[in-house]
Amino acid sequence: MLPFAHIGIAIALFYIASLAFPKVRPHIDYRYVIVGSMLPDIIDKTVGMILFADTFANGRIFAHALLFVVVLGAAGYYFYTRKGDHRLLTLAAGSLIHQLLDSMWKTPVTFLWPLLGWEFKRLEEYGSFWQFLQGVYGHLGDIGNPQMLSLFMTELLGLAVIMVFGVGYLRKKIR
Repeated sequence: MLPFAHIGIAIALFYIASLAFPKVRPHIDYRYVIVGSMLPDIIDKTVGMILFADTFANGRIFAHALLFVVVLGAAGYYFYTRKGDHRLLTLAAGSLIHQLLDSMWKTPVTFLWPLLGWEFKRLEEYGSFWQFLQGVYGHLGDIGNPQMLSLFMTELLGLAVIMVFGVGYLRKKIR
């Protein structure tokens, strides 16, 4: 998935959770939802496709592993129980949503890392990080391809959610 899809769908899921569980609503800081929903890509694309591209050549490594969410969630639970700080739990939940939207269970070697081995698959076909971005966004308009249509639609959905929440946020700030 692409950034707007990750961010928008995570915001929508947190909003739905806040409606279902009203006691949770005051604890949701949507800034942390947004960062958490992009955190695996921020970390892994930077490490695996920019800083250590020769080593990994993959944008889905450590932070796309379930272990990342478990460690982040455990740290979040610690801070929540000791200090009442829920921000790391929000980051962990946003990161888990990211992993689910990326269908990481379809890549068990990465998702269950290091249980199935220590190495990550190299993705040579993408070239550099910039070539990867160009390849994804360059073909986004090819909606005749079902995979690209799905990617395009989820990106539009995410953008719509972001816009609705952005307008709501601005209205609240103006009042």
